[in-house]
Amino acid sequence: GVVFDNLLRQISSYFENSGFQLITAIVAALFGTLIIKNILKLVKVGVLASDLDNALVHFVLAIVKYILYLFLILYCMSTLGIPLSGFMSAISALTLAIGIAVKDLIGSVANGLMLVSTHPFKENDYVEIGGIGGTVKELTLMHTVLFTPDNKRIMLPNSKVFGSDIVNFSANEFRRITIPIEVDYDADYVEVQNILLKVANEHPLVCSDPAPSARYNFNEDSAVHYDVKVWCRNEDYWPVTYDLSEQLYMELFKRNVEIPYPQLTVSYRKEDSND
Repeated sequence: GVVFDNLLRQISSYFENSGFQLITAIVAALFGTLIIKNILKLVKVGVLASDLDNALVHFVLAIVKYILYLFLILYCMSTLGIPLSGFMSAISALTLAIGIAVKDLIGSVANGLMLVSTHPFKENDYVEIGGIGGTVKELTLMHTVLFTPDNKRIMLPNSKVFGSDIVNFSANEFRRITIPIEVDYDADYVEVQNILLKVANEHPLVCSDPAPSARYNFNEDSAVHYDVKVWCRNEDYWPVTYDLSEQLYMELFKRNVEIPYPQLTVSYRKEDSND
């Protein structure tokens, strides 16, 4: 009826006055979206070809994507004749309201930017962040993604990552391994030291410089403790740790060096009685 006729007249009047601007804005939006997708592909190729770590690629692409789409929206609004000053004021007010509501989210993004600039780790580094250990797989706008050794996927907010102690076990080419060894009190110190050094020096993955060391550490109730310290390449850390521990104890067994176990010696004292 009448309402429908009024609606049609308003639509017709709008197209008569602003139809060209609307069509221009739609075309700009369509072509702009297509152009942005191609730009993102080029940016991705460029980022992957650069020295930037792969874990940061998604982060950089997301930033570029949001900036390009913001410019496209502003251009379309300008084409439609919408005052940008009022829009920017509304956006500012909205941003403030949203910022208060999602301050932790914004903090994660800001801290993500700090992580990109300081790069405390890179893709495939094994790290410990706030006591949580895993291999770095990805850094997004809001999260750092870790894979644990047992293949669990952990997403840590960047705000937590940046505010935590970060231990990067993969940062350096070489690492030192300390293997504690316990022997019986009756074992000869010089013999034990020579055995431990011989085994450590013969391991093919142990570095000769710095040279391995085997030194007395401390005494316990039923054992004497030694520390065997060796250096190896980072990627050989776990193979050397397990292999060398096994070989050290096997050689001690072979040389008849006693490996202690907790025991208690009880002595009785006979007291004379004066009856």
